[in-house]
Amino acid sequence: MDQIDQILEKTDGGLKVFQEYLGSTVKPGVKFKNPFYDDSIASCNLYYGKKCGRYFLVDFGDSTVRGDCFWFVARWENLDVRNDFDEILRLIDRKLCLNIFDDRKPILASNNTKPVVVLANEHQHVSGKELPFEIVTNASMSQLDRQYWGQYGIDSATLAKFSVVSVKAFHSRRSDGTPYSIYEDGHPFFCYNFNEGKGVKIYRPGQQMRFVYAGHLPHPYVFGLNQLPPSGDVLYITGGEKDVLSLSSHGFHTICLNSETAKVPEDLLPSLQERFNHIAILYDMDDTGRKESANRVNELKELGCPSVLNIELPLCGSKQEKDVSDFFRLGHTANELSNLTEDAIIAQLHRRFSR
Repeated sequence: MDQIDQILEKTDGGLKVFQEYLGSTVKPGVKFKNPFYDDSIASCNLYYGKKCGRYFLVDFGDSTVRGDCFWFVARWENLDVRNDFDEILRLIDRKLCLNIFDDRKPILASNNTKPVVVLANEHQHVSGKELPFEIVTNASMSQLDRQYWGQYGIDSATLAKFSVVSVKAFHSRRSDGTPYSIYEDGHPFFCYNFNEGKGVKIYRPGQQMRFVYAGHLPHPYVFGLNQLPPSGDVLYITGGEKDVLSLSSHGFHTICLNSETAKVPEDLLPSLQERFNHIAILYDMDDTGRKESANRVNELKELGCPSVLNIELPLCGSKQEKDVSDFFRLGHTANELSNLTEDAIIAQLHRRFSR
């Protein structure tokens, strides 16, 4: 059985995926409003395709809105259902805690932990879209934690600025209500906090299941947006949270989206253009990163963004040498990145005036 079939089997043909995002009140045979725009009439429905064994969302008032759970997650998360299909599968797996991509199953909750600091969202106030959680955090970063972040030049002030904390234990529930926990095991274990602790993204570098989401997360997902200054010269859109932290520690203004394949939200772009003179795409130097960097540049230009830069780092693109965090870890400096950016600006001006 492949991963698509496993997801469909564990989610009742994708029904639980729709309910994870739209709430448990969304059921087959019950009309609801289109979730992708401000709809005044309930014209959507879920129906079961017997031949393919999965549920489809259909808007009878808009023929362009029709698809299964994979199509739905792609559209909701600003992903490409063709090019980003593996990411879509992994996102569903993480969000519903299906453990299809994780050989190490989460350990069931126990009562043998002693809380140091607890962040939690009250279970009775969690909507059908969100998973309740409780986190036991460490009072401070351990030497192992500091070594991990330090190799990228990320200091404690930056971690505090972006609400990154060291985690001792994480307790949550799967979408079917089953409780589970993840405990620290001698490897780095962190979380990013959102909405004053009402939402979290667990980060376990080097683990097969690196990310887990729970609580109320921002939608669309833009990490670092609240830490941006009112204005600046260059805004870097980079590939992930660690890269945001690394860039910020070195004095740059930066954000990241849910993944490199996600599009920049169109309603966010005008404010970014007003606040920054240039928007620079700084993605990984592997094939995917290069392709998606070119896609973001073209998309932003088509949306009328006057100065969009594609920054390429002098890295080989291997697993150990592909992103801006690796760039700094390998000894490159902020001045080098500034020079690469300045070269890109000059090249853009040259192209503009040579036409």
